[in-house]
Amino acid sequence: MASPDLPRSVDRGADTVTVRNPGELIAAIPAVMGFRPRESLVVLALGGAAGRTLGLTLRADLPPPEHAADVADTVVRTVLRDRPAGAAVIVVAGRTGADPPHAALVDLVVRGLQRQDVPVPTVMWVESITGGTRWACYGPCGCTGVLPDPASTAYVAAAVASGTVVRDDRGDLERMVAPADPERIRRREELLVRAVDELVARHVLDIGPDGDGAAHEAVAGADGTAVAVVDTAIVEASAGRLDLDDERVVSLAIALGDPAVRDVALLRCAGPAPLAAERLWTALVRETPDPEAAEPAALLAVSALLRGDGALANVAIDRAERAWPGHRLAGMLSALVATGPHPDEVREWVRSGSEVPGPGGRRSGGEGLR
Repeated sequence: MASPDLPRSVDRGADTVTVRNPGELIAAIPAVMGFRPRESLVVLALGGAAGRTLGLTLRADLPPPEHAADVADTVVRTVLRDRPAGAAVIVVAGRTGADPPHAALVDLVVRGLQRQDVPVPTVMWVESITGGTRWACYGPCGCTGVLPDPASTAYVAAAVASGTVVRDDRGDLERMVAPADPERIRRREELLVRAVDELVARHVLDIGPDGDGAAHEAVAGADGTAVAVVDTAIVEASAGRLDLDDERVVSLAIALGDPAVRDVALLRCAGPAPLAAERLWTALVRETPDPEAAEPAALLAVSALLRGDGALANVAIDRAERAWPGHRLAGMLSALVATGPHPDEVREWVRSGSEVPGPGGRRSGGEGLR
């Protein structure tokens, strides 16, 4: 079962944007999620004094029938973390027969929420979230309607005006973190091996005899050189002139491999230039060889969580874990995402200086130590 995507609704500050009917609610989903879901179960938690404020929004892949009960159980437990006053359940999928699809899964989710005293007044199905597509209820009421063009709705317009980017599908997010040109990545891998071996030979970096890759003397040393490498790149990203050539990628990969520097980089995610930091992590994920790509991928996940973009956070965490199986920060973030944290909670975690375990190893002798 795929991990649910757990973004929250877009923060409007003091402004209130009204969703007037079921069609507009469905049309709002891409703006809430950050992408246009397909073949998905979407559950929107409802809260506020009147029980009509969008809260935690969860998306999960539609499972085969034999896994429906497990998915429903996970969905219900996750939604309950937001302590909702109600919920809306929506399936986005093509219909193969006369009845709305995945009715058994929907029934499991609705009954699971109702057993916890969470009413589910809205249970709908739509083939795709595209203007002009018909939606229909699962209940006997027979309600149906037509989706408006999402871009024409007040909610989506407000989301876009606030800077929300709506991607075509989750694949767009995955392509954001996919490795770049394979030849360039291979060349940088060789350069990283030589650079780390040189640091070991100079006793700047000490790889422990158990292969745990512990940096007994920080790469940055006492003068903060490696921190300056990261900060300079963030400044250049802010100015729109970031150049990630081979030398820059190698120096950044080595700097972020130092747990002390990586912890400073975490603070930069919530610092005065968070979008520039996020642009740097996004570019580095694509341009850095594995396993070192896990570090900027984990940092990208933190930046995404600080914006409430749980979908991108999940994709970035998956990328980190593929690059470096067992990467401890990625594991911590995976557990954090599962709780559906509010951006303010993530910001407090970043700024509190809570212990963040260092990575499990460094590259040595041509191998990425896990």
